[in-house]
Amino acid sequence: MTSHGQAVIDKYLSRYALLPARPALKGQWQQVMVIPCFQESPDFLQRVPKPIRGQALLVICLLNRPDTCTDPSANSALRTFIQERATAWPLPGLALCSITSAVDVLLVDLDRLEGPIPHKEGVGRVRRIGCDLALWLMQQERVKADWIHSCDADAQWPARYLTESWPLDAAAVSLPFQHVMHAETALGRATLVYELWLHDYVSGLESARSPYAFHTLGSCCSFSARCYAAVRGVPLRAGAEDFYLLNKLAKVGRVHRPAGPAVLIQARASDRVPFGTGPAVQRLMATSAPETVPFFYHPHCFTALNTVLEKMPTWVDRQTPAINDDLAMQLPVELAGDAAELLDKLGIVTALRHAKRQGGDKAQRARQLHTWFDGFKTLKFINGLGDRQGSHLTLEQLQAGHSSSCTPKDLLARRAVSLAAWGWHTTRIP
Repeated sequence: MTSHGQAVIDKYLSRYALLPARPALKGQWQQVMVIPCFQESPDFLQRVPKPIRGQALLVICLLNRPDTCTDPSANSALRTFIQERATAWPLPGLALCSITSAVDVLLVDLDRLEGPIPHKEGVGRVRRIGCDLALWLMQQERVKADWIHSCDADAQWPARYLTESWPLDAAAVSLPFQHVMHAETALGRATLVYELWLHDYVSGLESARSPYAFHTLGSCCSFSARCYAAVRGVPLRAGAEDFYLLNKLAKVGRVHRPAGPAVLIQARASDRVPFGTGPAVQRLMATSAPETVPFFYHPHCFTALNTVLEKMPTWVDRQTPAINDDLAMQLPVELAGDAAELLDKLGIVTALRHAKRQGGDKAQRARQLHTWFDGFKTLKFINGLGDRQGSHLTLEQLQAGHSSSCTPKDLLARRAVSLAAWGWHTTRIP
């Protein structure tokens, strides 16, 4: 790592890091993975990837309990499992054990160290502490890697992603993934429909040529240690902390989307976080037919986004950009009007002035605009259009031009098309 990169990390650790414990570990590892754990069975440790010969992996498991859970024994199973196998106790509330010759687990018992996690900070605080600890261990030269791997207990990574060489301009990597389920069950069907929604949204952003066209799952991403420090870590949020972290990272570098084998995520309904995959699957399971729930975005939302992204660079150079008129030349009048009104509420006029003032050339102005119109504003824009146009579609409606049926076989086939388009494929992991 360069001296500048190390200075960025040192500054972050001295000013912003959340480190309830700074253990003096005697081992040394080439890779580090962070996994939040709440009410998890020890069985998930069998799915931890095994590094290549000659390398070692440190898995930082963060036992946590939100303050909405009043059961102090919620994490007893995993706590007992690791403590019974521990070979070292670096500090009170921490335990280190080996689960294979190349994989060590550092248990960080936040329930013991800090008590219940404030519900407003939730999993964001948990993941932040784990990643900050990983960064600190890098600074102490206990971990030799320059990347932090973010995982969840329900995910199984292909081992190759532990040691992959990513592009030099990448700030983060969003890995291929696939939920593992029986598509004929209510859980499987709901999970599959939700996964198709995730893919459809990213495909829509791709078609609009948005720089924020990537999946944002905390269970299958990695990020550069330097870039993580530069954006001041994981946001302290009860949910969507992965979305907001990757959104920040995309402003300091590229979020790389590799082809290759998928991270396998076990399908499960969950209320661990207020929103995201688990709660969404629960809501879909409550319906008799998830494919008839209207929550997919109409394609014209992405058409409007594409037009906006094309026009923004031209608006910078105008004294008074005719945003509505320009949009109406390429979009239906009502859609153009709604898009213009949403942009106005998002503050586009101020953003255009700022980009013109701060950008020295065309490329710099474009970067300024994309930094302003980020993944969050993009989502607000797409959601706003969907609400105003009253055009959220069901999966059945979305695929009406291809097939009117939504049997489990059809849903799996539709997913296979999406995965193949990105070069994703599944591999059985022993």
